[in-house]
This record gives sequence, C-alpha cells and structure tokens, in this order.
Amino acid sequence: MAEQSAENDSGEVVEIRKKSRFEFFVGEILIYLAQIMVFFWVTFLISGSLSDEDKLVDFLSTKINDNSISEIGYIILGTIITFGIILAIQRAAPATVWFDEVADEILTSISRTIYFFGSSVTGSILAVSLFSHLNPDDGNPKPEFWLSLSIVFGVGAFLYGCLASYAFSHKKYVAKPSD
Repeated sequence: MAEQSAENDSGEVVEIRKKSRFEFFVGEILIYLAQIMVFFWVTFLISGSLSDEDKLVDFLSTKINDNSISEIGYIILGTIITFGIILAIQRAAPATVWFDEVADEILTSISRTIYFFGSSVTGSILAVSLFSHLNPDDGNPKPEFWLSLSIVFGVGAFLYGCLASYAFSHKKYVAKPSD
C-alpha cells in the first residue's frame, strides 16, 4: 500500500496510507448506508414509529415532491459548474498548497451533498416500504414497489456520488493497483 507524507499544523510529518480501490469503495458504501439509516430513523420517529400515516405523508412531502426530479438535475448541473469554477481558479491562481487542499475539500464535499440528498430520499422511501408492509392497503402500491424504488434511487445517487468522490480524491487517497 502506498503512503504519502504530509505535514500537520504543528510541523510534524504524518504518514497517510492510501486505500486500495476496494477499500475506498467499501468506505463510501458504509458512509452512504449510514446516512440512509439516519434518514430512515428520522422518518420512522417523526411518523410515530410508522403509526401515523398523516405525519408520514407530511414528512415525505418535504422530501419527495414535484421538485425532487428538478432538484436532482440541479445538483448534477451545480456539481459541474462548481467543479469548473474551482478548476478555473486553480489554473489561474498561483500554485499554493493551501488552495489545492481547500479545492480538494470543496470538491470532496460535492459527493457528500449528493449522498445527503440521495440518502434522505432513499431512507424515507424505505420507511414508506415498511409502513406499506405493516399497513397493507389495496389502493396503494405494494411494499415491493417502494423497496424497488428506494433501491433504484439509492443506487443511482450512490453511483453518482461515489464516482464524483473518486474522481476528486483518487490521486490523493487511493493507491494505484501496482502500489
């Protein structure tokens, strides 16, 4: 495994072990799954342990509504614009380690924003799936529908966020396969 040296604020040299691609991917999955779990529990608790359908619907309307699809598109577009601006500043500004580190952190936060949005919707839909299972109603979609929807949405948001995270941090944190 490759290591890189970095100097901390007190001037001490610290060795940073780079992750393999597999370790990076597993770490990203665990971060994303933890965020989904948080939003599942928030939805669960706000809805009175999934016992109050009105509270569940009210909460979900703040997470999933007509603007959700537009918001996904805006997040993607915003990511591209932000990346372009940071890249332009990096190219135009004199090379400084400080700015490069700040730019790396800003770019890394983009994937966390994607994870936040994706996990909030995915966790909420998972709670709906459980609610639908516990309270079957022929007039509403079956739990399998909600579970499938949460998987499709969750995997899509994860892939976009993970690829963004990898693209913005692989040189610094992920070892090349030959290392």
